Amino acid sequence: MNATTLWDLFAGWVLPFAVVFGTIVLVHELGHFLVARRVGVKVHEFAIGFGRAVFQWKRGETRYSLRIFPLGGFVKLAGMDAAVDPAEEIDPEDHRNFQNKPLWQRMATIAAGPLANFALAVVLLIVFYAAVEVPFKVADVLPGSPAQAAGILPGDRIIAVEGNPVHNLADLTGTLQQFPDQTVEIVIERDGRELRVPVLAARDPQTGRVLIGVTVMGGATAGKERLPIGQSVVQAVRDTAQWTWSLIRWLGGIVSGQTPAEQVRDSVAGPIGIVVGLGESARSGIGYLLLFTAVLNVNLALVNLLPIPVLDGGWLLFLLIEAVRGKPLAPEHQGVAQFVGLTVLLALMAFVFYLDLTRLFG
Repeated sequence: MNATTLWDLFAGWVLPFAVVFGTIVLVHELGHFLVARRVGVKVHEFAIGFGRAVFQWKRGETRYSLRIFPLGGFVKLAGMDAAVDPAEEIDPEDHRNFQNKPLWQRMATIAAGPLANFALAVVLLIVFYAAVEVPFKVADVLPGSPAQAAGILPGDRIIAVEGNPVHNLADLTGTLQQFPDQTVEIVIERDGRELRVPVLAARDPQTGRVLIGVTVMGGATAGKERLPIGQSVVQAVRDTAQWTWSLIRWLGGIVSGQTPAEQVRDSVAGPIGIVVGLGESARSGIGYLLLFTAVLNVNLALVNLLPIPVLDGGWLLFLLIEAVRGKPLAPEHQGVAQFVGLTVLLALMAFVFYLDLTRLFG
C-alpha cells in the first residue's frame, strides 16, 4: 500500500469519522458537563475517548483529556461512582457530591447528554435547509434502460420533460406518468450546454409506474433549494421528531418481535458501517454529510436513553426507581445491574460488529 493510497484512506474514511464522531461525543459530554457545573456538582474529569490519555491538562479542579481510543467519552462526576483515585474521593456530606443533589438535578445532568445530541441534530438540519442546495442531477443510469439508450449520463442535470420544468423528483415522476410508453423530449444540462434528448417513458410491468431508468443525487432531497430561516427551523424540528418517533417504533418492533430479522440485519450498523456511511456522505458533498450526521445524532441519542445500566438511560432508570422507592438502590444491587448491563452492551456491540463484517466481506 503506497503513500497515496494511505492518504486517500485517511482523508476519505478515517478523517470524516474522526471529525464527525468526535464532534458528536464532544457535544454529548459537554451537555453532561455544563449541567453538572450549573447545578454545582464537582467535575473531576472531562474526557474524549477511552484508554490511556495522550493529551491532558488541568484547569481549576477539572482535568481535560484526549484518550487513545476515540469511540466515546465520559465526564467523571464527584460521588457518582466509587472513587478509584484517592484524590477523587469526596465527603459524603459535601454539597458538591452528585448524590447529595436533588433528584431532578441529577436526572437533568444525566439527560443533558442525549438532549444535547438531539439539539445538535436540529442545528445541523437548520444549516442544511437554510444554506445547502441539492442540484437535481442524475446519479446513475440503469443498464439497458431507456435513459441509457438515449445517451443520458451520470451528472446530467434534468431541466424539463415535454416542456414542463423539472425541479425535483416529484416533478420528474409526476410528469412521466402522463406519457406511458411514449417517447418524450427531456432537456438536460451537461457541461454548461443544454441538450434535448428523446427518451422512451416505459411503464414498469411490475409496479405500473412510468420510468426512464435513472436515479438522482440525494434521493428525495434532490432539487432542494435554500429555505428561509424560519421554515428551516420548523422543518428541522419536524424531521428530528419524526426520525425519533420512527426509531422508537422500530425498536419497539424488535422487542415485540414484529420487526423482521432481515430488516434488523440490514438496518443495524456498528463502527465499520458508520465509517463507511460517513466516508460516502463526505464524498457526495456537504449536504449529504450534514444529513447523515444529523441522523447519527438522533440514533446515538436514543440508543443512549435505552434503560441499560452503564448507559445514560440506565442511570435514569436507577433515579426513577429511587423516586418510586423514596431511597436509592443499594450499591451492591446497582453494581450487579451495571455488570449485567455492561455484558449486554458488549454482546450487542459484538453483534453489530459481526453484521458490519458480513456486509463488508459478503
